[in-house]
Amino acid sequence: MQDLVELVTLLNGQRVKASGWRSILFEANSLMEKLYNGIACGKVATDEDARRLVYKSNGEYTRLPSLKNKLKERLLNALFVVDINHSSLTDRQLAYYDCHKKWSMAMILLSRNAKYTAIDLLEHLLKYTIKFDFTDLTLEIVRLLRLHYSTIEGNAKKYNYYKSQYQYYQVVWAAENEAEELYTDLSIYHVNSKSTRELTRDQAEKYFERLQPKLKISESFKLQLCARIIQLTIYTSSGDYLTAAGLSEAAIEFFSKKPYHSGIPLQVFYYQLMVCYLQLGEYEKGKMLFEKFSNVYFDEGSFNWYKFQELFFLFGMHTGNYTDALRVCEATIQHAKFAQQPDHITESWRIYEAYLHYLLHVGLITQTGAAEKTEKFKIARFLNDIPVFSQDRRGMHIPVLILQILFMISGKDYEKAIDRVEAIEKYCSRYLKRNDTFRSNCFIKMLLQIPEGSFHREAVTRKAEKYVEMLKSAPAEIANQSHEIEIIPYEKLWEIVIENLPKQVYKPRRQSQGSCFV
Repeated sequence: MQDLVELVTLLNGQRVKASGWRSILFEANSLMEKLYNGIACGKVATDEDARRLVYKSNGEYTRLPSLKNKLKERLLNALFVVDINHSSLTDRQLAYYDCHKKWSMAMILLSRNAKYTAIDLLEHLLKYTIKFDFTDLTLEIVRLLRLHYSTIEGNAKKYNYYKSQYQYYQVVWAAENEAEELYTDLSIYHVNSKSTRELTRDQAEKYFERLQPKLKISESFKLQLCARIIQLTIYTSSGDYLTAAGLSEAAIEFFSKKPYHSGIPLQVFYYQLMVCYLQLGEYEKGKMLFEKFSNVYFDEGSFNWYKFQELFFLFGMHTGNYTDALRVCEATIQHAKFAQQPDHITESWRIYEAYLHYLLHVGLITQTGAAEKTEKFKIARFLNDIPVFSQDRRGMHIPVLILQILFMISGKDYEKAIDRVEAIEKYCSRYLKRNDTFRSNCFIKMLLQIPEGSFHREAVTRKAEKYVEMLKSAPAEIANQSHEIEIIPYEKLWEIVIENLPKQVYKPRRQSQGSCFV
């Protein structure tokens, strides 16, 4: 059903050349129209929704797969009547559609032996594919032109020109593909994990060393984008955010000078620059950057929009603007396209939402309906909603584990907190030994002092003092740790925890006698 939702959303967001185009797609009051309208208005997101809306209880729901396939085929055909010139696409995106459309025309002409018309079209098209860095299409065009001027016209001058062009773009195309492959190879292991692995920097260094000489060959869009991201990874993976900020700014300058709008690269490097500002504590710069560029480069509801919203949420959490963070979180999760995002995106936002529930629980956020929201939040249900990150032992499972302890303490469920201590200590010894989890290890050790200090504010403060100092010795801006893990800076989160501890000593009694404060 997700593919149909995407197609319906796309068509509803574009103008269509033909008037009365719905009557072309399907008959009025038909089951197909009913399914289309249900998806368009948000009533249908799953097969079960479709069965209830389209077939109700007449027992014909077995026909749904066939109905879906027919609707999909008609929607795909409708893409050819979408009027892209009236959309919000960038000039490069518009050129992409136009160039591929004309390429298809040329191929049809060649297949019908209209060679001269096709060649004239291809020579005209080549100027645009070169301008917009469509290397794969450029390579195919110069190949055909080389073939034509050799075997059909016997024009040595033009043949030699297109031969040299082909040789050049063949090298560029190979470099682009190598860069893309190295980039994807570096990315595949980190999509569903936020842990910063020790091998990441070494791997990125080796990959960039291979690509660096090739950057002198061409300023190609794909080559420069992939190589610069790999170079940036060298420094972000080791916590050198000052250097990473400089590289991001250089990349923004490079792509801003292109003769077209470089939407994706500018999204990537503005996002990375904001990550650097977040880690370096440059909150005002980050806020100004977000306010200036969020609506310029990021389409609402897109994957990159969700990532940018995530970063602005973290800015709110790091600066103590919790109410603003709450608004961002609610708007993001309630967005119509939220359910269509990959699991690692939706799970991240569920974790962020859970931290807001904790802040609501301890009274640091006041908002109408906040009490009801907190009452409805169930930690067990939350844990079931994040299966991907539950396996990310040195990544996003860390804030999940911390959250469990925070809720036990804020809810004064001290017996459960005590029971969790042994399991948490084993977790730390197994997964949090390395440098990239040093701050998280320190903070969890601080939390473990709470039952040791009988949940008494002053006693816990004394017992945790050495771990607090260890935490301060590795500030977040230089720590080798993914920026998403520390949702609230540990120093600030510790203040919140201590503030919510009682001033009395908690004395557990035997199970039959219960427990009390003394």
